[in-house]
Amino acid sequence: MRKTIFLVATFALLGTATLLLPRSGRSTPDAPTPAATETPTPTPDRTVPFVIGEGDTFGVLAERAEVGGTDAQAVLTASETIHTLAELRSGQPLTFTFSADDGRLVAVSYEPNREDIVTVRRTADGWIADEQPVPYEVRTAIARGEITSSLWEAMLSQGDDGQLAIALAEVFAWQVDFAVDVRVGDTFAVAYEQRFRNGKYVMPGNILTARFTNDGTAYHAYHFSTDGVSGYFDEQGHSLQRVFLKSPLTYRYISSGFTGRRWDPISKKITAHYAIDYAAPMGTPTVAVGDGVVVQAGWNNGYGISLTVRHNETFTTRYGHFSRLAKGMRTGTNVSQGQVIGYVGSTGHSTGPHLHYEMYQRGAKVNPFTVELPAGIPIPDDQRDAFTAEVQRLDPLLP
Repeated sequence: MRKTIFLVATFALLGTATLLLPRSGRSTPDAPTPAATETPTPTPDRTVPFVIGEGDTFGVLAERAEVGGTDAQAVLTASETIHTLAELRSGQPLTFTFSADDGRLVAVSYEPNREDIVTVRRTADGWIADEQPVPYEVRTAIARGEITSSLWEAMLSQGDDGQLAIALAEVFAWQVDFAVDVRVGDTFAVAYEQRFRNGKYVMPGNILTARFTNDGTAYHAYHFSTDGVSGYFDEQGHSLQRVFLKSPLTYRYISSGFTGRRWDPISKKITAHYAIDYAAPMGTPTVAVGDGVVVQAGWNNGYGISLTVRHNETFTTRYGHFSRLAKGMRTGTNVSQGQVIGYVGSTGHSTGPHLHYEMYQRGAKVNPFTVELPAGIPIPDDQRDAFTAEVQRLDPLLP
């Protein structure tokens, strides 16, 4: 009797357990989850970078990168439409890129300066060149200071970039002669772009707005750029740029001014000197004070090696006693304001290195320091509202 009860209980338990099993009568493991299909990472193209050294040519670098002569010539030819690779600048980067698939050369990139990247690419239609701006990360920064000796030293002493000092002097070049006008106690404040690449600071970019106080007079500058208008303007929208720079070089001092009576150290006589003589070290670069056309270049009697620029129907300037002319300077050459035209020397009627500078107005010699020079183009009426809005945006940067 006890056995019967035990068996019944056993079957009862089994039956209960059976109800908990799947219909197949046995337990099955969960179905495995299909593994995610991973997209294979493509093999990157191979690059061969160079920093151009003295004497390097494109042909030499192409040979080092094991580029075939046919491809090298094709790249060189294509580059001529943008910036010829036949002229490379020492210290600048150039990179060859080869396909990971077949090892063929597919691109050459070159940075002729710190603003642009020239790239020549292989396409189905042959080699094509283009130019793009360097992809900088731009941040806004502020610099302020007081002059104790020079703008350059004031900026460097507080850790600012020397290039910023040069840029600021160029902005106010028509209002302040930074070689002679700067006074101890003058102050500056500037909001500008800092350019970074791969997280590292490279150089200053555009000056956005600036203020320079010279001998108690405050000058303001606002950068404004839109269709047809670009440059620096004061708060009223007047262009800071003039037709002519105040001086054609960075000089030590003025050795002879504009006068009708001057002792000539060579002739030992009193003569007129209707020019400005700037004493400067031998080889100092000299720039054109304004846009124009070269109408004389080379040896010119007492002027020695000289150059004359006709700016318009009213003004002409002459530069004398050069040690040599800048490359490409000859009669008929178009020059731009600020372009280097020659280098200080002591050729001709001269006793030491200096620049002899003359300005003519309608054929008559005039004093560059006192003649009234025409101003640049102001903000057009149809751009006034946009300029005012930009001034209001920039003003809080320099409270």
